[in-house]
Parts: sequence; C-alpha cells; structure tokens
Amino acid sequence: MASLEATLTYEAEGRYEAHMPTPHMTLADADVWLTELCEAEGLDVPLLRKEQLSRGIEAAALPDEWCILVRDTAPTRHTILHELAHLSCANKGHGREFRTQLVRFTRRYVSVEHAAYLHGLFVVADLGIDPFPATR
Repeated sequence: MASLEATLTYEAEGRYEAHMPTPHMTLADADVWLTELCEAEGLDVPLLRKEQLSRGIEAAALPDEWCILVRDTAPTRHTILHELAHLSCANKGHGREFRTQLVRFTRRYVSVEHAAYLHGLFVVADLGIDPFPATR
C-alpha cells in the first residue's frame, strides 16, 4: 500500500502528464535515450525491459538488479525519468530527494517548462521539494 506522500506524488504526476504529456518512445529508442542520459549523469545504465506488471503499475525500478521494468512497449519519457530518479536516489521512496531529482531530470532531458510545471504541482500539493533553479 502506497504512503500518503507517494499517493500525492502520483496524483501530481498524473495531473502533469494529463496537462503536459511527454513523448512515447519505442522500447529500443527508450533504451538508447536512457543510455545517453545515464552517461551524461555518470550513472550505470540500468537494464530496461518489458514485463507483465500488476494492474495499476506502469513501471518499476529494481535497485538490487539495477533494472527498470515497463508495462508498455512504448513508455513515455516521464515514466523512464520517474524510474531513473528512484534508482539515482539514496532513498528509494517518493520523498523530497526523489521529487527534486525527477524535476532536475525533467528540466535537463525534457524541458524547463515541463520541469517548472511539475515542480509547481508538487509545491501546490505541499510536497517537499528543493527550489526550482533560476534559468540564465
């Protein structure tokens, strides 16, 4: 069962994706994109694979296996970034560190506008997140 913080985080992300969806990619394209951004971030590239997941679970990060599982053969960029944020944080939950990392990844690999909107949704939901950095 998800914590209240996780539930509120998922709700904010749902509003974000409804208002500012990110592109879908084939699994092969997602794997190439994930490799490129992990190399840019200095992270080991996780295995990305399609799996049958429980109802309501779109994707999952498995830190012990350093793997991202996706339900769909065409995941969105947001889905990949969400799971990578889990893998890249010391705390694997949906807390402040995770949300800050997700917004940072979104800013760098999707757009500043997407990141600002997602950040704002987290703030409105009273979810802790580090300040959105000023642009130059």
